[in-house]
Amino acid sequence: MEYNIGMSRQKDAKICVDEATAKFKNPKLILFFSPVEQFEEYTQFIHQKFPNSISMGATTIAAFSKDGTDKQGLKVVGIESGIRCSADVIEDIDEYPIKYTDRIKKCVDDVGTTQNTICLEFTTALLCAEESVLNTLNAVLEKDGITVFGGSAGDVGTAVGTKVALNGKVRPKSTVFAIVHNEGGAIKIFRENIYVPITGNVLTATKVESFQRTVYEYNREPATRVFARELGISESQVSQHIDTNPIGRIIGDELYITANCNETQNHGMVYHARIFDNSKVFVLHPGEYRSIVQETKERIKKEIPKPSFSIMCHCLARTILFTNEGYLDEYSKEMHSVLGDYIGFSGYGEQYGSQHFNQTMTVAVFE
Repeated sequence: MEYNIGMSRQKDAKICVDEATAKFKNPKLILFFSPVEQFEEYTQFIHQKFPNSISMGATTIAAFSKDGTDKQGLKVVGIESGIRCSADVIEDIDEYPIKYTDRIKKCVDDVGTTQNTICLEFTTALLCAEESVLNTLNAVLEKDGITVFGGSAGDVGTAVGTKVALNGKVRPKSTVFAIVHNEGGAIKIFRENIYVPITGNVLTATKVESFQRTVYEYNREPATRVFARELGISESQVSQHIDTNPIGRIIGDELYITANCNETQNHGMVYHARIFDNSKVFVLHPGEYRSIVQETKERIKKEIPKPSFSIMCHCLARTILFTNEGYLDEYSKEMHSVLGDYIGFSGYGEQYGSQHFNQTMTVAVFE
């Protein structure tokens, strides 16, 4: 695989794009990440400079590469060879995304193979739509064994408005996606969870509004009361633990993290992913994340000893945690040892297969 990764912090958007893409020749696929403020300008200038390339981007609180993290400017990769790809957009994701299945089918047909192929997607965040998008994508892709991988766009953590873009246009309330085939070998996807149960008590969601991502009761008691009891705090202190103590949904033998959003007036909890009636969950807290990261690295190295390139999706809440711990830049550089050259972004959620979750790192590693 031939590619170039570029970065620029120039204030002028056109100069920034020119500097970041100076080594690009004729890329098949361009992926780019930046803060919200100049994202639309970057989108337009990248497409103007490379009109024959697929260019796909998302806003972020931080962009990742082997050189560390950047919370300003533009980070971009241009993949010149070693892949086949086709891209499109799913619109109206908070209403009727299923209308756009024909676009997904066409992209699969354009690529021409389902082997060593994934669907990379970036989704507008905070619309409670990721699960509907996954249902739409998997309705087409699951039968062909094409795995969905991607993330929800990010911002500075105050919900100022996330954006995604495809081929020169910012796409509101949309998912942009690319069917990507690796001509050089497999694509393996890894998921890293640094959170562990606090008490080991399994809670059952007994009163929910799943489409509103709200749980009113666990074990037939008010949700905030049960949450506070698990943490050993009073209900009046629940708001202080919204960002640090997510919920872990038990699905088979796997644990998928669901981030807290806020409390309701009637003692319910609103989340950043759906929890269904009778779901089994744990209340979580951060584990020994440095040792967990080491385990992740060993697992990746064992399965893909010689990666050619990787794409990372990292959660906003993890980014804030690692920033506060003084670990974020070290983490970015440390992952280079097993990911090779890579690019990544930080947003409001991660998607893998049929699941939407939060506060997790996922990465697609190309042989």
